[in-house]
Amino acid sequence: PHFQPKWNGMQRSMQRVALSSSKRALSKLQRRGFIAPAYNLAKKIMPKISDTEAAALNSGTICFDRELFKGSPSTKDLVSKYSVKLTPEEQSFLDNEVEVLCEMLDNYQIDLDQNLPPEVWRYIREQKMMGMVIPKKFGGLGFS
Repeated sequence: PHFQPKWNGMQRSMQRVALSSSKRALSKLQRRGFIAPAYNLAKKIMPKISDTEAAALNSGTICFDRELFKGSPSTKDLVSKYSVKLTPEEQSFLDNEVEVLCEMLDNYQIDLDQNLPPEVWRYIREQKMMGMVIPKKFGGLGFS
């Protein structure tokens, strides 16, 4: 019969330490040997991030977005975390210009045409609806 030694607790512990040490050493070699040079190469060839891209990346939060993508958004949490108060100018815009736009729309005709009528597009453009969050100094409405 083939003889197999029994491993006692001390031998198993030593084996685990040796295995763990060899994994860490391999990981360091992999980082030094491949990951670091690949990362340095990528840094050289990737374009620098623009001020606009940095602003976009640094704006907003993921709190509500995370809940939305998890499929369980809570408007109660949204209202408790963020101020949803409109300025008088924004409220006036909703009460007037947006109300006029809604009255101009015919859902049935839009479904048939798969587009908005030219007069609706003209009104949207004239009222700067596509630039509601663009600052006034750049020709937008400057809404929050």
